[in-house]
Amino acid sequence: MHYSVIVNPVAGDGKTRQVWKQAAPLITSHWDDFTVMFTKRPGHATYLAGQLARRLRGQKQQVVLAIGGDGTLNQVLNGLMENGIPKNERVPLAYLPAGTGNDFARGFGLSQNPLEALEQVLSAKKAVRITIGEYNEAIKHEHRYFLNNIGIGFDAAIVSRTNASKSKKKLNRIKLGSFSYLANALAVLYNISSFPLSVDTGRFHDHYSQAMIVISSNHPYIGGGYRIAPEVSVFDDNLELVVAERRNWLLTFWECLQLARGKLSQSRFAHVYRGQRLHYSTTSLEFGQYDGEEMGNRFVDLTVSLDHYPFWAIPHQ
Repeated sequence: MHYSVIVNPVAGDGKTRQVWKQAAPLITSHWDDFTVMFTKRPGHATYLAGQLARRLRGQKQQVVLAIGGDGTLNQVLNGLMENGIPKNERVPLAYLPAGTGNDFARGFGLSQNPLEALEQVLSAKKAVRITIGEYNEAIKHEHRYFLNNIGIGFDAAIVSRTNASKSKKKLNRIKLGSFSYLANALAVLYNISSFPLSVDTGRFHDHYSQAMIVISSNHPYIGGGYRIAPEVSVFDDNLELVVAERRNWLLTFWECLQLARGKLSQSRFAHVYRGQRLHYSTTSLEFGQYDGEEMGNRFVDLTVSLDHYPFWAIPHQ
């Protein structure tokens, strides 16, 4: 086997540098044949992975290992999926979680401890097929893939505010990064407005005039461990869309509390859609995010669907 390692040294506010120092001796002792590349700028992981995908296309016994946060993993996945490479020629992807949220690791069954996760990677003998999300955005003609979730409105505004927050780095240093998500959720709740949303599943066509939370998920977790879609798995062929509307202050706060408790999708105030293809759109400018990567403030016309990718690790059940 040949392993290509992509390291984002600034992920997790620099945590990845320490993870790499710890992981490098183990990788060297287990793998005789590997190369390592370090990202140097935002989006560089996508470029490096795209180069690898073209060079390794169709070759056997190749694995690409991403070391960083969920954003790094997302960039590497999108790089590997560039140019429409056929499913039987895709290079297996592995991952060491070293970010602040690490939601994909939770969803897959990968240890939050990077060295334990490395053991799961080192022990693997073959790739596991996982479900990934795919989105097409019709207004800006964007086509991307996601592993965790894609959201517009409330959660995307939280991501934007959290990424700009000075307190995020301080909380990350004491391993309380998920609290920055919760703290910023309260600030966003005070300021955010509702918006019109249309949802089309093929069977249902619904319209909401006061939408606030709109999240499509590939597995249960969001925001560093909060459960938005408890019944969805990366090993199932379904995505779940959760829609919640803004109501009076008391009920809206209660909806957010249910989101934090992982029970929003079971709430009578939430609308849940499950399927392999979902379409929804807005007629107002809203924040968007996918796997914690900001999409900006924009009009949205989204179609989300499923694809699959080979993942190189032994999941903990």
